[in-house]
Amino acid sequence: MNNCQKYKNCDEDDIIRMFCAYCRRTLRNAITDYYREQQRYAKHEKLFSDMKEAELNALSESYDCLIKESIFTIKGMEFSVKDSFLADGLSKLDTHLRAIILLYYFADWTDKEIAQYLSKPRSTIQYQRNHALHLLKNLLEKGEPQ
Repeated sequence: MNNCQKYKNCDEDDIIRMFCAYCRRTLRNAITDYYREQQRYAKHEKLFSDMKEAELNALSESYDCLIKESIFTIKGMEFSVKDSFLADGLSKLDTHLRAIILLYYFADWTDKEIAQYLSKPRSTIQYQRNHALHLLKNLLEKGEPQ
């Protein structure tokens, strides 16, 4: 028996009651899911007041780290990189590859815009960007933060 045949014999009040029951059941399930999710988060949550001094220090960063930044210049444009680990990795890249990464990720340029700016085909810029990301990933995985 499909739904159309099933509800032909029902009057409008019965259909409204079934719909309301469905809505209540759906809301009850949503509330149950929400409370279960909160319980899962609570199991992994750790209050700052419960942490030891060493754990708190590991979470904090000294003020000196926040003000150190590296400036990279590409054809008159300056890019500020505040993460010293990333800046170190970028400085080890070839100048051309570094320019592509900085223009794409820091200036939000597209591959087409970078290609026009550097007078190269878009596909070449895309390939070089992917290559530069691979090199940067390897540098960051092997290197130590300074």
